[in-house]
Amino acid sequence: MTQPTSVDMTFDTSLVDLNPNVSFSTTESDPSSDFGATIQNPASKTPTMPQSSAFEDQSQETPKQSQSSNPSSSMPPPKTSTPVQHIPTQDAYNQWASIYDSDGNMLQAIDDLELETILPDFLTQFLNTSQSQNLSILDLGCGTGRNTSKLISYPWPRDRFINITGLDFSRGMLDVANAKLPLLLHTIDPTQSRMSLHLECCDCFPTVANTSASPVPDSLSSRMHGIISTLVLEHIPLAPYFATLASTLQPNGVALVTNMHSEMGDISQAGFINAQGVKVRGSSFAHAVDEVVAEAQNAGFEVLSVKERAMTREDVESGRVGERGWKWVGVKVWYGIVVRKVGEGRQDGVM
Repeated sequence: MTQPTSVDMTFDTSLVDLNPNVSFSTTESDPSSDFGATIQNPASKTPTMPQSSAFEDQSQETPKQSQSSNPSSSMPPPKTSTPVQHIPTQDAYNQWASIYDSDGNMLQAIDDLELETILPDFLTQFLNTSQSQNLSILDLGCGTGRNTSKLISYPWPRDRFINITGLDFSRGMLDVANAKLPLLLHTIDPTQSRMSLHLECCDCFPTVANTSASPVPDSLSSRMHGIISTLVLEHIPLAPYFATLASTLQPNGVALVTNMHSEMGDISQAGFINAQGVKVRGSSFAHAVDEVVAEAQNAGFEVLSVKERAMTREDVESGRVGERGWKWVGVKVWYGIVVRKVGEGRQDGVM
């Protein structure tokens, strides 16, 4: 399989708690007051030392009133600038893969909370798209298989055979998925749920790099009855993203898309700090909900539902989201959209 040439594809957001003994990820834009060096080195290699991650504030914390009476002893020292390295998103994910499932990702936690209710409802719609006994569902930008595992564990009807495919452009992320998902599949009682699993590394959104290319990932030979694509859209331009969805789904097929909310995306950016103390970043797009809805309709989809989600005190107090979630309380951080393909929509790249 030829490796993809596009660099701005599936780059999940990491919003994590500050802990000196775990990984360090950031989701911030470069503040204008940050005078750290910017390093352009797309060819950098994966560091051999363990990486660390956390969520770093874009601005300095204001000391409490009780602290301000003695600035020399109680105020925190000024932050030192951190070098920023912008690299191809594919390279960033390959470096990130080994800690991606364990870095305390805040937005993933919100995504998981929402999928507890949204995903079962979506899968009911998926099962109703066709009377066929064999149905196909795609996890587009599956990463390490966080939500592919939810598809495997779902209690599918015994009279249906479910073909599950996971695609991602990061070999490192797919290696993690390959290490755990087949083992999970083998724990499923075949008399209760019948399914197959196929994972492949490919260019998930070909028209990002080449607008004249087919929008269908070249590893797919048939259209899908359903697609899930979670926390992927934020790093893909809207037109190429929905061109792939429209060309990959069968008529009447349904797709579930979740994404970082633009209220968060306007002031934050995904990335991580590597073992050398360099802030590593790919690219991001702060897609507003109304823009996403409009592009989905333009691509031939009926929008079935839209849900927006703000961070709440309960999220943090319950422990479902780490302490760094406090700074986002009251801010919309997530949204999900369910769409159905109407007719044929765009015809480019039809399989």
